[in-house]
Amino acid sequence: MTRRGARLCIEIDRDPTHLAAADWLVRLQSTDISIEDTLAWQAWLNENPANARAFAHIEAISQALREVPAPSGVSARQLALDCYDASVPIKDWNSRRARWPWMALAIAASFAILTLTAAFWEAPPSAKRFATAIGENRSVTLNDGSTITLGADTQIEVALSEKERDIELTKGEALFKVAKDATRPFKVHAGNATIVAVGTSFNVERDSDRAVVSVTEGRVLVEPETYFLPVSVLHEFKPKLRSVHLVAGQQTTAGSAGIEEPTKMEGPATGWQIGHLAFRLQPLRYVIEDVNRYAPKPIVLESDNVGALVITGTVERENIPGWIKSLERAFDLQGTEDAAQITLRAR
Repeated sequence: MTRRGARLCIEIDRDPTHLAAADWLVRLQSTDISIEDTLAWQAWLNENPANARAFAHIEAISQALREVPAPSGVSARQLALDCYDASVPIKDWNSRRARWPWMALAIAASFAILTLTAAFWEAPPSAKRFATAIGENRSVTLNDGSTITLGADTQIEVALSEKERDIELTKGEALFKVAKDATRPFKVHAGNATIVAVGTSFNVERDSDRAVVSVTEGRVLVEPETYFLPVSVLHEFKPKLRSVHLVAGQQTTAGSAGIEEPTKMEGPATGWQIGHLAFRLQPLRYVIEDVNRYAPKPIVLESDNVGALVITGTVERENIPGWIKSLERAFDLQGTEDAAQITLRAR
């Protein structure tokens, strides 16, 4: 489900991910939390973007409750006993609302805010989806004159309005050539990043847990997807959670930890359009993700150690089997093929 199509229709106080997020929020508020726990929390956030979103939801609720003004005539001790700290499901805690109905209303208001926020993500009726199959590239022209070239196994959602041009890159890779329109920003959402442009050309490659943005003309702004994240604990431990400007010839990588500093592109970012997949000092697991979008049979890595191998070189789309053999020789790997896939493992 994409960001615009998502709704907070689940009961987040029963959802395992949100329950884990609530547990982390309580632990982080402890005065004697260890550095090991802090690192474990960061690792949990980075495991899946859904974890970071769940933590943001729970923290937003906690923040909203803290901002609710206290009624007159209530002692500090009574307030402390009735404050929600995310240690139990809200429905269980809310059973006490007969004692403090104003707090129950505050929680309801908090959830209303979150639900309304999610409702704005719903794709408008005019949104269109474009997709390509494995091995297929395709170009589409939008009503505003912008063109999008989709790489293989890529999916996008396009929603154009009078005030904004909104694109969701659900998976894959695409080159965006944006028609100039200063009154309508052109936004591309890709995982943990939003790329904002007015009239320019840039390439976005979305892998499982990161997005690589490369600018070929003009300039863009790459913003972190923080949803409705308060500037508090997360911001302190994620200093890269800020926007980055890119100009032609620069690129950056955006993940759950934030956005990297701009670097110079070592080669053309759009070689994939003519069958050349170029990589420089990239972990093999990311290389395989890209190659699999063109491979007739999926390539699977047997272990994380194999996926961590750093690769530099070019893969010719028409000679993927030959590239696999070169990997076997260069890194002492063994490729085993069956009817469903090709498995790469260390010898």
